[in-house]
Amino acid sequence: MRIFIRLAYNGFDFYGSQKQVDKRTIQGEFQKILSRVYNKPIKVTISSRLDRGVHALDFAVTFDIENNNISLNHLEYYLKRSVKEDIFIKEVREVDENFSPRYDCENKTYLYLIQNGEIKNPLLNPYTFTPKRVLPFETLKETLILFKGSHDFKNFASLESEDENTNLTIDDVNVEQENDIIKIRFTSKAFLRYQVRFMVGAAIYVAMGKLTSDDIKHALNDNIPLKSRYKAEPKGLILEKINYEKIIDKNPISFIVR
Repeated sequence: MRIFIRLAYNGFDFYGSQKQVDKRTIQGEFQKILSRVYNKPIKVTISSRLDRGVHALDFAVTFDIENNNISLNHLEYYLKRSVKEDIFIKEVREVDENFSPRYDCENKTYLYLIQNGEIKNPLLNPYTFTPKRVLPFETLKETLILFKGSHDFKNFASLESEDENTNLTIDDVNVEQENDIIKIRFTSKAFLRYQVRFMVGAAIYVAMGKLTSDDIKHALNDNIPLKSRYKAEPKGLILEKINYEKIIDKNPISFIVR
């Protein structure tokens, strides 16, 4: 049987989500805990590969077990008692044996937070990018909207192979500002490595006058490389929502900034 665990976590103390030798990661953490529960090695599959310092309000892992003699209620209870305070277990359930937490989602929404006021709140620094000077909101918003739709995002990612498909569709881009906090949301079925951070970084450079909106358009539509690339800091990035068609999130969590 395949078991699905939905969770949220604070990425401050994690070296990303994918297992690394001698580093604390989400995949490594759950493989360690589950192997202890079942008294044998357990391999875990993760929903997304997140960078070091990136947070997730919605994340999923799956694993397979035969002849399961531990109830899901007991497993959920044990997990909640075993994980540290920077992980919250939202639910545990059985799914179809062919279910993939990575490929069977309808879409994902990433949230990027920028603290954009003259007065900075140091308590928000671990979760927001804080520019040295206030960025012009309208310029930032107009630039970010350019990424909506179908484009070749080759110039806004770090490719993992030469034949990787870089033609993707961003379903929605939403940009709003509340009390000096800029909230940027991208929704798509799939993202390239570092794509969100490079898109936000490019928009920040336009807002700072280091790039123009035409530079972004040419990079998206004409495959003309940017004269300068900036990968936005990871700490402002949050995987906010994974939309699974047949799995409803019973315990949604929102990031509230006042």
